Amino acid sequence: MIEGFDAAVEGMKVGESKQVNIPAEKAYGEVSEEAMVPVPRDQFPPDIQPEVGQQLEVTNAQGGRQIVKVAKVEEDQVILDANHPLAGQELIFDIELME
Repeated sequence: MIEGFDAAVEGMKVGESKQVNIPAEKAYGEVSEEAMVPVPRDQFPPDIQPEVGQQLEVTNAQGGRQIVKVAKVEEDQVILDANHPLAGQELIFDIELME
C-alpha cells in the first residue's frame, strides 16, 4: 500500500467517504534519473526493434522480472525507464470505508 493512502484511511469511520489527493512523494515518488538505464543496442535480440513508449519485460539486478518502458532510442543505445509508471504523478482517490 502506498504511504499516502494508508494515512488517508487512518481515522475514517465505516460508511465515511472522502476524496484524497496524494502527492507523488507520498505515492510512487518522483521520476528518478537513476532509473533511466542505457542499454547497448547489441544487447537486444535481433527480433526486437525497440520503439519509444514500448514496454519490455527485463530481468533486474536481483534476478526478478520487471516491466520497463523505452524512453529513447539512439543509434548505439536504448534508454530504458525503470521508474514506476505512476512516478511523478499526484494520485486522486475517492475512498469509501465499507467495513
